[in-house]
Amino acid sequence: MTSLDDRAKHALNKSIVPDLDSEIPPLDKLTTTKTLEVREARYVSSYIAQYVQLDNRILFIKSLSSDVEMYTLDEALDRFPDLVQRYSWKALPVDLDRFTALSHLKRVGGYFIRVKPGAKISIPIQTCFFMSGGYQIVKNIVVVERGAEAVIVTGCSIAPEVLGLHVSTTEIYLEEGAKLIDVTIHSWNRVTHVRSRKGVVLGRNSTYVSYYLNFASANTLHAYLKSALEGEGSRSVLMDVVLGRDHAKYSLETQALLQGTESSAELVSKLLARDEARISARLRIEAYADRSRGYTECSALMLSPRSIINTIPELVSYNNSSELHHEASIGKLRDEELEYLQLKGFNQREAVSILVRGFIQLDLSFLSAELRKSLDAILDAIAKASSS
Repeated sequence: MTSLDDRAKHALNKSIVPDLDSEIPPLDKLTTTKTLEVREARYVSSYIAQYVQLDNRILFIKSLSSDVEMYTLDEALDRFPDLVQRYSWKALPVDLDRFTALSHLKRVGGYFIRVKPGAKISIPIQTCFFMSGGYQIVKNIVVVERGAEAVIVTGCSIAPEVLGLHVSTTEIYLEEGAKLIDVTIHSWNRVTHVRSRKGVVLGRNSTYVSYYLNFASANTLHAYLKSALEGEGSRSVLMDVVLGRDHAKYSLETQALLQGTESSAELVSKLLARDEARISARLRIEAYADRSRGYTECSALMLSPRSIINTIPELVSYNNSSELHHEASIGKLRDEELEYLQLKGFNQREAVSILVRGFIQLDLSFLSAELRKSLDAILDAIAKASSS
């Protein structure tokens, strides 16, 4: 049997989006002399556990609950090698592409989180990845055990106008009856390259809800999320709001595999492209199981005549008792709506912001009131950035 190392090495030249990947400089050219100072990392007002990494240094890691175990991935490998190996590279193949391979061969840092059976953790677990520049390659594993519930809020950012590459591979495993709310907030600069890989495996009657919000422009970004709904009655709700500005080139791939009887998936993507940004979004659902259900919605606004948006909804059924539906639209703000708001006293920029804010509204009912308020503020910021 070929080892993980061998499989990874053979995948170092493998690319899913070769046109974007060709723009990334070699790793030995990605260096920086700057040092970003992180005084406080806070995306939520309170947290039950926190992990903070700056470049390749782990600044802080601590859990305030005995029901939430949080370790660096290296520490977890030392303490629980069999447990970590049981989950590592099961939700995603190590040779998916060059970046999963790098996450295996060259990673520095990353975390292992385990939420114990039956624990109901309503206060968020916060994880933060900051960069001064250069490259940051991490691997994370999250396990939510039987009947447990948790919320993870992840923030990623980089110093202004420094060249950087952020590579993140995260594997998430939900046991029977588990529930995870997973919020990711990205704020990059115009010369950053971002490669995000996430695989989720859902057990019987488990629920995974993902919010991905990106409101500052990267140079190139490829985000790949695969949700495997293996358990009967499992459910995934995957939502994202992405703003592309300047000359950004984004590729988003989200897929759900309906493998458990009566499993269901909802994939919702809201895209905004201004200036000369290019965004491609592929939403794919594959139905294998009896009475499985899937829905995709991809809505896009072109805020500039020079922007480009490509939406690709894909529904594939291998079972005639499944039900799959999709909606897709690309458009622009209507002149009469802008004129109406301007007649009410709003200027052009304010009118655009108001209309965009209505367009990007998401279902935040899965969140606590406090976290809902935080995400509303970020959606407000995205709307304002769309019109500035």
